[in-house]
Amino acid sequence: MRLSFLRSCVTIASLLFVSSIGTAQTVYSPDVTRVFVSGFLGMNQNTNIGEFRTDCDCLFEGGFNLTNIGAQIGADITYAWSPSWAVKAKVFYDNKHTDTQYERDISTPIATGEIVSIEDVTYNEIGDVSLSYLTVGLFARWQPRLARWYVFVGPAVGVPLTTKVRHNQEIVDSELSYRELLDTKREVSTGEFDGILRLEGMVGFGYDYIVRPRWYINPEIRFGYPLTKITETIRDRGKDIPIDDWKVMSVQLSIGLKYEAF
Repeated sequence: MRLSFLRSCVTIASLLFVSSIGTAQTVYSPDVTRVFVSGFLGMNQNTNIGEFRTDCDCLFEGGFNLTNIGAQIGADITYAWSPSWAVKAKVFYDNKHTDTQYERDISTPIATGEIVSIEDVTYNEIGDVSLSYLTVGLFARWQPRLARWYVFVGPAVGVPLTTKVRHNQEIVDSELSYRELLDTKREVSTGEFDGILRLEGMVGFGYDYIVRPRWYINPEIRFGYPLTKITETIRDRGKDIPIDDWKVMSVQLSIGLKYEAF
């Protein structure tokens, strides 16, 4: 009898032990759906691609120029449906102010007292572009599980707000000046254009630095490559100047304050 009782106790203990192991190994995933909102400030480094003209025989060709800095201000919302995957929507003011310049020699009449001679003078041609957009983007975001950094990619569309080109000219030789202005600089022309919707592909990298529960400091870097050109024509002093393939790409850096809304 006693032996049978001991066997029963051992059997019950074994069942309880196995049951407890099974319970400990069973994990029920919590609801991981989360929504984040943030506001951010940033800047662009803009680069012309292609060519644009004004009302003269000047041809401004795109190239890298690290002085072309524009401002950004905006907000975004992120909907995360899993620990790693989310969709992010952005809207921001996107200032793509840019300029490009080159030097060229032009045969120019030069007056020295009563004497006028024709000589080659070196001029610096400067194309100064005022260009800004209201940009909206929709991106897929991937974040490694339990990590703070993430990457995202997607399209962005810009609605033009400011569209103007100014052509300035400067005499490189400081001993010479424009006769009418008594200065080495002058404004040649100012043109405006009907900007079209701007489509670009964008890829970015960000990091969520926790400052307190539900609050994050959120730096991001983004690269935007243009898929459409800026305009078809520039209107300068009553003339429509056709534009073949002028685009602007940018590298964007921003820092934001993010809140986990729910």
